[in-house]
Amino acid sequence: MTGLVLAGGLSSRFGSDKSRVVVPGGAGDMTDFSLRLLSSLKEVNRLAVSCRPEQTAALKGRNVILIPDEESGRPTPLKGLVAALRRLSGPVLAIPCDLPLMTPDILEMLIRARTTALSEKREAVLLRTTFIDDEGFLESLIGIYESGSLPFLEEALHQGRLGIWSAIPASGNCLVPRPDSPAFLNMNTPEEYDRAVSLLSSKNPPAAP
Repeated sequence: MTGLVLAGGLSSRFGSDKSRVVVPGGAGDMTDFSLRLLSSLKEVNRLAVSCRPEQTAALKGRNVILIPDEESGRPTPLKGLVAALRRLSGPVLAIPCDLPLMTPDILEMLIRARTTALSEKREAVLLRTTFIDDEGFLESLIGIYESGSLPFLEEALHQGRLGIWSAIPASGNCLVPRPDSPAFLNMNTPEEYDRAVSLLSSKNPPAAP
């Protein structure tokens, strides 16, 4: 399984490249943090980063596969995911680069659910494993995408439907109830970054002198 970091967004609301942001205790920027998170999972045997072409120079030197967007126009997670699935073989565990509170045990829930779904007799082919909240919202940027999902994602992209959540037929989903956890807090704005820093600080108070 490939661990994929989605790092190619423009970070317009954040005001700077989120993938390069450093959070306290992260020991590196958010791309480094996300790669270490994925590499801690025993099922992940290689790492990749979805990025814009102009980001590749800064990412070189890391032992990962760099996958620049192939489609022209404004970068979107769907474009990055399509480029990755075209390049890679086998399942892809994708996460965005702006989840400073994400933990391995949360991602392992997806891996376990996928294993169970594959072992059960299903009328439909498994295409995606992702979280669903109490209101029916899919955390489609945090999910395991099978190779068979590519035609559906490509069709959505070519039709201009940029929402990943709706690109996959319902019958191809393995949906995992999303736990009530701050791990899903992402950093779309400076205010959300401040909140993440505050939560990280409360989890890891400074040592007494």
